[in-house]
Amino acid sequence: MSKTLTTHPSSSPAAAPRFAQRLDDGFAESPYFLGIDGGGTKTHAVITTASYKTIGEGFSGASNPVRVGFDLAVAHVSEAVEQACAQAHLTPQDLAAGCAAIAGISHPIHHHTMKKALGRRLGIDHLELVTDARAALEGALDGKPGVVLIAGTGSIAMGINDARTVERSGGWGPTLGDEGSGYDIARQALKAVAASFDGRAPRTALTERICRQLGIRSAKELPGVFYNNEAEESTEIARLARVVAEAAAEGDAVARAILAQAGRDLGELAVSVIRKLGFESEAFRVAYVGSVFKAGDCVLDPLRQAVREVAPRAEVGPPLRPPEIGAVKLAQATLKN
Repeated sequence: MSKTLTTHPSSSPAAAPRFAQRLDDGFAESPYFLGIDGGGTKTHAVITTASYKTIGEGFSGASNPVRVGFDLAVAHVSEAVEQACAQAHLTPQDLAAGCAAIAGISHPIHHHTMKKALGRRLGIDHLELVTDARAALEGALDGKPGVVLIAGTGSIAMGINDARTVERSGGWGPTLGDEGSGYDIARQALKAVAASFDGRAPRTALTERICRQLGIRSAKELPGVFYNNEAEESTEIARLARVVAEAAAEGDAVARAILAQAGRDLGELAVSVIRKLGFESEAFRVAYVGSVFKAGDCVLDPLRQAVREVAPRAEVGPPLRPPEIGAVKLAQATLKN
């Protein structure tokens, strides 16, 4: 299906922009919306129609300001938005509304600083800023009660009930929490490699894999890799979670044990929210979002078991919609309020 995008001038400077999209059956006018999912490793921006059809998307690096700093976080968001706009043949000013869902902005000061910087950089009239967990919740459950469990660079669980009460657990960052996250998995793997090198723990395929990934010859070189760049440390460590998943898939016992513990830890996050919302006897969805779950059943089996023990009617499964579409839904809501 071929299509072109053209901009229609608004009737007044304050009017919301409207666009015509060429479809097989003619022209259909619709406002367009921006959704941004920004975490500790990557940023994904989409531009969609009112019915969530994606017409442009862009990708960039991490946009969690706690991990990479505000300047770099804003630059990465801007880069992803520019790519999405270029693909859609639109400018940010053409959009009806947008929502940036960014990790690391729970604290009021962080939220205010990021919102002010993004507003100045993007120039979108109606721009909402929420946590990445809030957008994931909106997308994963598609407006229904339930729980979303996010495990990427960091980890957090968030849930919502029929009364629209929202509860959360986790999201404390790499120093105070992030159990079951990519960072935590990779850190446990690095500790296992160091212990194995010392002779305090069993041999593991993780040693060769991690050294090869980092371009070093021996585990004794690990401190020099991570202790010289504190601003990027947790993000760089989190990327090694993929190596752990690969080793586990090939049967490495140490890697499999690390992933199983991550699944149990993530299960505890979900159970905490389930209990806060009083969902123990309810039928609802626990949706999982994030790169950690690419490891498959090594993580999911212990997660399912932990949830089942507390809420036997819960269904653990993938999100109904991705976080960036959750952000679009929240962007649309700004025009209704």
